[in-house]
Amino acid sequence: MKLNRRVAAAIVLFVALLSGGWLMRRGLAAPGVTPRVTTAQGQRLLGNVMHRIQMSWIDSISVDSMYSDAAIGMVGELGDPNTAYLPPDRLRRLREATAGSYRGVGMSVDVRDGWITVLSTRTGMPAERGGLQAGDRLVEIDGQPMKGWTIDEARNALRGPLESTVRLVIVRGGGSRIPLTLVRSDIHVSSVQRIMMLDAGVAFFAITSFSDSTAIEVAHALDSLVSMGAKSLVLDLRGNPGGLLSQGVAVTDLFLGKGQKIVSTRGRMAAANATYLDTVTQRWPKLPVIVMVNSGTASAAEIVAGALQDHDRAIVMGRPSYGKGSAQQVLQLENGAALKVTNALWYTPVGRSIDRPHGKHDVVVADSLRPKYKTDRGRTVAGGGGIVPDVVAGDSTISPVERAWVSAVGIKVPQFRAALTSYAADVTRRGIAKTPEFVVTPDMRQGFWNALVAQHVIVPRPVYDDAHEAIDRVIGAEVARQAFGVPGAQLRSVHSDAMIAQAAALLLGVTAPDALIQKVTAKH
Repeated sequence: MKLNRRVAAAIVLFVALLSGGWLMRRGLAAPGVTPRVTTAQGQRLLGNVMHRIQMSWIDSISVDSMYSDAAIGMVGELGDPNTAYLPPDRLRRLREATAGSYRGVGMSVDVRDGWITVLSTRTGMPAERGGLQAGDRLVEIDGQPMKGWTIDEARNALRGPLESTVRLVIVRGGGSRIPLTLVRSDIHVSSVQRIMMLDAGVAFFAITSFSDSTAIEVAHALDSLVSMGAKSLVLDLRGNPGGLLSQGVAVTDLFLGKGQKIVSTRGRMAAANATYLDTVTQRWPKLPVIVMVNSGTASAAEIVAGALQDHDRAIVMGRPSYGKGSAQQVLQLENGAALKVTNALWYTPVGRSIDRPHGKHDVVVADSLRPKYKTDRGRTVAGGGGIVPDVVAGDSTISPVERAWVSAVGIKVPQFRAALTSYAADVTRRGIAKTPEFVVTPDMRQGFWNALVAQHVIVPRPVYDDAHEAIDRVIGAEVARQAFGVPGAQLRSVHSDAMIAQAAALLLGVTAPDALIQKVTAKH
């Protein structure tokens, strides 16, 4: 019998609290005096509790597990969702995310019919150079059969030391087994995606995270778009969870004037207090900008949106952002793990803290309860939880018909995705889609329905028909990806996005940032 480790952690914590309370009542503090436990007493208490559990508890548990679980439980009791104990594997993933790079073969995979299947390969990376293609099934890695593997298991096996080899056996299109040997290399994941020109000289790109090269990527992307004739910009920060504070500052620095405040941080320790100012002359001073945000926009992404809004350098469009207005410091521990600790709150240039109360991120704060501030041009902006857009746009919730469809699919998501992949492959083979922006027809919708039935995914037909708009988006995206690659899928996603179209329409005929502010102020 093996009980869940978190149960063990809860027991350790409960016993520690109970024992601690008993000891304090028994004489660690005199009546009327605030009870205090010395470091030595606390260490003895914890050691005693752990020893008693190890000797007397019904199940066995190692000392290593108890220490690790006690650390996790202690951090969890702080009630701060952004402070965490990071075991070595989580610390490695955090470093990879902030660095925007990892060592592997450069491909995206998913589970299809119980097998790890290639979704796409990165241009110029080992997987592409080795000949891997979308749809290839990975059946063996370094001599180990891969039937039933999870994505995490496959990802861990594919990654490894620089210039180390990985031996794969693949099956393509139901054919024979093909052996491949790939040499792992550094894989950089760009945080600037979907770079393109829209109609009427409107440039567009999305920042998906803030890693250590984001500002350089933004500068290169926008310089290229301006050289192509860009007259305005739609910057998409929707769903961007943030990342490095320094990169949020560096990206903002590209759009503001020298000496303008970007953000300030305030904490209990003096080292956590800082003010960040723009250090260079802004790069594209005549370019009107719209920044798109939603409830998934957080942290460094909110720094960018808040600073550009406060200085009237951009119009913010969308839905209120997440409200993660805090900064964290990562402290290395001796065992290879680390502690990610909240050590400061950050404030926009006009003094707004947009941090929401812990545990209440789903609560919508009424406008009347939000503190009000003035931008450089005297416009009113709100604090009190997230960046509030100047122009409200986009859906804040899933529609009832789409929710009903998702509910009907239920736990059969793998079968749903298998049906989608196989049907999109069939559409691609038949050459039905001539361009990435093809129209999903009723016949295609019926074909996907047949593929779902073949995978034993039973969705009531009225529910399926009512959700036709969402179904069309899913079919269109997967067919575009398989038929035209990642660039084609990105083109389709941008051109079918109603909020991007609304932003582009708002920029139509606008030739300067001030003109955009005036237009939105008059209209909204």
